[in-house]
Amino acid sequence: MFNKRVGLGSVVALIKSNNSIRSINSAANSSESLALEHINSGKPTTYLIINKVLLNQNLSVTESKLKELLKVKGVELDLLVSRSSGSWLVLGELAGKSVYKGFSGVYMFIHKDTGQKYVGSSNLLRRRLDYYFKGNFPLAGKFLPLLHKDGLKAFKLIIYKLDSNKFGNQDALILEQYHLLSKEFDLNTLRVVNAGSSKGDAVYVYDLTCSTLYYHAKSKIELKRVLKIHTETSKKYVDSKLPYLNKFLLLSYPIPTALTSNISVKDLLDVMQTERKEAYILGTRRSISVELEIKKGNTLVNNVDNRTLSFDSLTSCIEYLRGLGLIIKRDTLTKYIINGKVFHNFLCKYSTNTLPEDFEKIGLIMDEYKKVDTYSSGGGTLLKQDATQKKNKAISVKGENPLWQKDFDSIMDTVKYFDTLNIRLDRKTLNLRLRDGKIYKNYYFSYKEK
Repeated sequence: MFNKRVGLGSVVALIKSNNSIRSINSAANSSESLALEHINSGKPTTYLIINKVLLNQNLSVTESKLKELLKVKGVELDLLVSRSSGSWLVLGELAGKSVYKGFSGVYMFIHKDTGQKYVGSSNLLRRRLDYYFKGNFPLAGKFLPLLHKDGLKAFKLIIYKLDSNKFGNQDALILEQYHLLSKEFDLNTLRVVNAGSSKGDAVYVYDLTCSTLYYHAKSKIELKRVLKIHTETSKKYVDSKLPYLNKFLLLSYPIPTALTSNISVKDLLDVMQTERKEAYILGTRRSISVELEIKKGNTLVNNVDNRTLSFDSLTSCIEYLRGLGLIIKRDTLTKYIINGKVFHNFLCKYSTNTLPEDFEKIGLIMDEYKKVDTYSSGGGTLLKQDATQKKNKAISVKGENPLWQKDFDSIMDTVKYFDTLNIRLDRKTLNLRLRDGKIYKNYYFSYKEK
């Protein structure tokens, strides 16, 4: 899709002044580059190499621990079409019988005809493997399109289940990283695992080509404290592909191909403050032009020749919708724009003149690395389920009596039902129980299978 060392294009200057931003001339300090360099060298992978590659991840391994991990034997399964086969029964023993209470470990998919390999890890193996089995995944990278095209029957699966009495969840990442440093795993797009952030939601500040990383904040609070970007502003810009101050992109995940800028935090803040002052003078800081596309079946608008309406700001768009009897909050409309969600047969999106020139190419890079699951990594590509898809997903509730079961269309319907039983059940508690599968007030909650 693109060159993995330099991204889409050359590093561009943010401003033509003494505060111009300089990027590092070499990618030698990039973890991804270090990994590729080691792979191409053909040298054996040691604990020292792994620690060097994972230096920025706050993750390391001792020589003795790596030796113990390499002693773990994998169990090979043939993914036959029939789920009643012996392989599927063994799967439950290796990965767990529930997506909420599985085991941690490493998994490998091996294409039977070509021998191509893919490796990943998870602290909930069953949850991760079910993601592949159900087939509802984006066709990004190398492995997922091949899996979609040839199906499970074209692959062998090897599972390395880690004994929880000897290993922790992060040990699965170490074992995965060991295999990623081998040429054999040619279906993996990335060669470095991502251990994630343990403090809040990370935010990465990039240039408009996603080729230069200016700052990595471990949380939105840190971003506000250091670069004066308010948390409400972060909600609007993070992952929206909308340029912040017309010069930066804010993402919730890293782009491994980007080079790290050597601009100081003070200079970066000065650049942002200058841009903010100019935006105030021009009166454009809060005015983001948007377009409102009228979808087929819309009964609120009649006789509109141009099926797309233009507004100079979110506020004017909201006022227009209010005039039609539709009430929507600014934050809610922003979320709809970011997620491409339709609202009463209206689709709101940022105007094309507010987006970067290379918007389509940047979108490909961002979608390549976007997370699909926040709990674990798969070959360095993080996977994240879209929360907006879960919000209105049907929910199944079971009582301690196995004969009692009731289904609901959404989280809100579930909460309302339990309110009639005088059982307090808020959204936060319900989401936690959906995630961990634990009992609450003698009831079990899970998303309903399609």
